[in-house]
Amino acid sequence: MQENRSFDHYFGTYPGAEGLPDDVCLADPQGPCVAPYHDSNLVNRGGPHDWDNAWADMDGGKMDGFVRESRRAQETIVAKHLLGLTPELLDQSANDPRDVMGWHDYREIPNYWNYARLYVLQDHLFESVASSSLPAHLYMLAAQSGGFVTARLNLRTFHRWHGAMPTRFDFPEITELLASGKIDWKYYVTPGGLPDTDDAHLVGVQSQQTQDPLQYTHWNPLPAFPKVMDDPLQRNRLVETSQFYEDARMGRLPQVSWVIPSGAVSEHPPADLRDGMAHVTGIVNAVMQSPLWQSSTIFISWDDWGGFYDHVLPPRVDSYGLGIRVPGLVISPYAKEGYVDHRVYSFESWLRIVEERYGIVPMTRRDDVAADMLDAFDFSQQPRPPLILAATPGGSRYPQPLQEILHGPSSAP
Repeated sequence: MQENRSFDHYFGTYPGAEGLPDDVCLADPQGPCVAPYHDSNLVNRGGPHDWDNAWADMDGGKMDGFVRESRRAQETIVAKHLLGLTPELLDQSANDPRDVMGWHDYREIPNYWNYARLYVLQDHLFESVASSSLPAHLYMLAAQSGGFVTARLNLRTFHRWHGAMPTRFDFPEITELLASGKIDWKYYVTPGGLPDTDDAHLVGVQSQQTQDPLQYTHWNPLPAFPKVMDDPLQRNRLVETSQFYEDARMGRLPQVSWVIPSGAVSEHPPADLRDGMAHVTGIVNAVMQSPLWQSSTIFISWDDWGGFYDHVLPPRVDSYGLGIRVPGLVISPYAKEGYVDHRVYSFESWLRIVEERYGIVPMTRRDDVAADMLDAFDFSQQPRPPLILAATPGGSRYPQPLQEILHGPSSAP
C-alpha cells in the first residue's frame, strides 16, 4: 500500500484505461483554468486530502474542486504560521498548487506501466472512504473505520469536528479472524519517517515523526487493536519489512501479508516517486524470486488520491464513500496479460478475496458485497515465469516484451 496518487495522475494516459478526458480545464481562483498536463517532476506538491477536501474535490459530481482545494491549502499553511503553530512550513506556499493537474507516464514510472502491460491494471478501484490515510488503512483491514473520518482542527472556528484521532479500536478486523482460523499472516512495516504529517491539509510536507512495527500510526493501526497487542503471538506478527525479504527468500512468507512503506519510499509528496517505485519493485522481485511465486498474488495500490485530479465520480455506497479513484495493479503467475479490468472495486475487495480463499465470514456489509477481483485471473493458463524489473529509481525500459502465455487444464485453487 503506497501513498497519495490518483488514477488519472499515474495512468490517465494508459492505453485502454478510462483515462483523462480531452476537454478538462479546472477553475483556478488565482488565474486561468488549469488543464491536465504532463509533469516530468519526480517530486510533487500534491493537494490537501482530508474528508472535507474529498467532498469539495468531487463537488457534487462535477469533479472540479481539485485546484480550488489546492489553493486553499496555501491559506491553511499561512494561517498555521500566523498562529505560531508551524513556522517552518511557510515556505511550502511557494510550491505551485496547480501540480494537482499534472500526470505521469512511463517516462517517470516505467515499472508501474510495465506491470500494467504485463499483468492487470484496475481502472475502477476506489478508496473505500472519502478521506485520508488512517480511515483508508482501517477499511483495508476491517471494512470500516468505526465511524472515524478525520481529526482535523478547523482553524476558522477553532473547534474539532468528527472527533480526535482514536487511540483504540474494538471492532473486528481481518487479522483477528485469520488467527482464529489458524491462517498465518504478517504486517510488515518499513522503519523510518512517517509518510505524512498528521494534518492531511498540509501538502508537500514530510513528517518528522518515525514509525516502527509496534507503533500505532495512520499507516499501522493494528497496535490500536487490543486483540492484537494483548496477544503475544499476534503482536509478534508486526515486523519490519527487512523480514519480508528474508521470509520471501526462505519460502516462509505467511499466507496473507501487508507491506507498509516509510515516508522516503511511500510516494507521498514530497517523496521522490521513483524511490517508491524502486521500493515496490524490490518487493515484487522478492516474491518472484521466492519458492512461493507460483502460488502468490500481489496487489498494489495507493491509500488515497493525495489531492491529485481524477475525473471519475466515485459510486456512492453509504455516507462514508466510496472515495476518489486510485490505481490498482494485480501481479501473479495466473494474472491475465495486458488486461485492463474495468470492474468496480474498493479496498474491501482485497478482504473479500481473502475471505473467500480461507473461508472467513465477512465482517461488514461492505466486504460482504465487494467484488472479489477474480476477474484479474486466468486459471487455465500455465503459471507464468517471473519477470524481474530493475529495482532502481530509473526502473526498466518501457515497454518490456510480452510473455508467451501457455494454456492447459484449469489450476484454480
